[in-house]
Amino acid sequence: MTRPFLSKSRFQSGRQCHKRLWLEVHRRDLLHWDANSQTKFAEGNRFGELARTLLGHGHGALVEADHFHFEQALAETEALIRQPIDAVNMLFEAAYEHEGVRIRADAIEKRPCAWHSLIEVKSSTEVKEAHLWDCALQTWVARRGFGNDSFDEVFLTHVDSDFVYMREGDYEGLLKRENVTSEVEDLLQEVPGIVAELHAVVAGPQPTVATGPHCKKPYDCPFIDHCKATEPPAPEYPIALLPHAGKLAAELTEEGFRDLRDVPLNRLRTDKHRRIAAATRSGVAYVSPQLAPTLDAIPWPRHYLDFETISFVVPRWLGTRPWQQLPFQFSCHVEHRDGRIQHQEFLDISGESPLAGFVEAVQAAILKDGPILVWNQAFEASRLRDMAGMFPEQADALYALVDRMIDLLPIFREHYYHPDMRGSWSIKRVLPTISPELDYGDLAIGNGGDAQQGYLRAIDPNLSSEEKEQLRRELLDYCERDTRAMLELARWRPTSALNNLPRY
Repeated sequence: MTRPFLSKSRFQSGRQCHKRLWLEVHRRDLLHWDANSQTKFAEGNRFGELARTLLGHGHGALVEADHFHFEQALAETEALIRQPIDAVNMLFEAAYEHEGVRIRADAIEKRPCAWHSLIEVKSSTEVKEAHLWDCALQTWVARRGFGNDSFDEVFLTHVDSDFVYMREGDYEGLLKRENVTSEVEDLLQEVPGIVAELHAVVAGPQPTVATGPHCKKPYDCPFIDHCKATEPPAPEYPIALLPHAGKLAAELTEEGFRDLRDVPLNRLRTDKHRRIAAATRSGVAYVSPQLAPTLDAIPWPRHYLDFETISFVVPRWLGTRPWQQLPFQFSCHVEHRDGRIQHQEFLDISGESPLAGFVEAVQAAILKDGPILVWNQAFEASRLRDMAGMFPEQADALYALVDRMIDLLPIFREHYYHPDMRGSWSIKRVLPTISPELDYGDLAIGNGGDAQQGYLRAIDPNLSSEEKEQLRRELLDYCERDTRAMLELARWRPTSALNNLPRY
């Protein structure tokens, strides 16, 4: 039986978790990528194609054979290397193999006398530790194919976050190249040992590894659902639900605590953690005496505002940057002192830039007086500041909207906690404990990730008009629910029967 090969992705999986690597090799049927991950892959492929064009400047050559035809890829690589530099100055997806490791280098750049530079391309906006390990593995394998004096420079090419897309089809300047040779040289001596260890993992029985923080670092694991399903049921209220308590949670777990209700309150170090633990133990919501007067003090009329955004690694609309969060939708409920409620909304699914229309519509929806209530002000405020930079003639008006914002999130974080929130003050966790009839479970689009997926489908030119209209309605319903939720939470006042609050 042929020994399974390692690859760049398997090497990283093994470094993250031995069980993940073993499952990738032996049980790929259990692998599951969600829709958001698949969208990121699609964006990454689009970026990769553009990066090859930008790096090669018309003289690059692509090794066409795919990963299922590696021997053919090796032969293509060998043939293209022999081409003169004026015919091929850069080679993409070059194939190399050494000691059971197969790699496809994003790019190698040719000198007059040798192929000297290895280039790893990433769609992130900075160099990360995991990227350096990618470079180290590829350098180790590639040097064995050419000799240890080959590839004396290693570069990490990533997205330049300062790039602004100013002319249709012109992406010159999108990429930023950083020399990481020194960092890679420091890692190279560890690569052979890791490779040997991972080969042993693949050849052995399935490792026993419990789920934990490593399941998301540095990348989300596509086997997380499978692994959790094979573990004993977690306690109803695990210690890990305490927010920002990594070190303390590890200490308590080491001491044998599993359920937060069993942890002595004097072991907890912050008022917030003690409030969470006390409410969890009693099953009764914590409501500060200051919650009602704090909400009562908010002036009128009250505007409840929420945005939905999309981002692209390769900018699609002029004036935008890579990975910039671009608003395509908003909902705004306006509540008056006498109880009257008005609702305004905006959604552009034409596929063209929605930004100018958004800027105009959001200003029209907000009355001249009264606060603008949001949930997590940093997000909406940042989007308006971005728009002020892109539409300078509207900058003063947009900054004025930012100045009127009141953030409901810290108010509820300080003054309210229900056990069913499970350590989170996400509006989707808070709302069902107060207004269960507005739970998001009845919506076709129920979270921000779903909204982004819905928007991408809606702007697909191949979509039927019926499907497009359905998605338009679903997107509007979701965003409207967010601002309706804020309105209901700001209206809510505790009763004496807190024990009767709904449990979910």
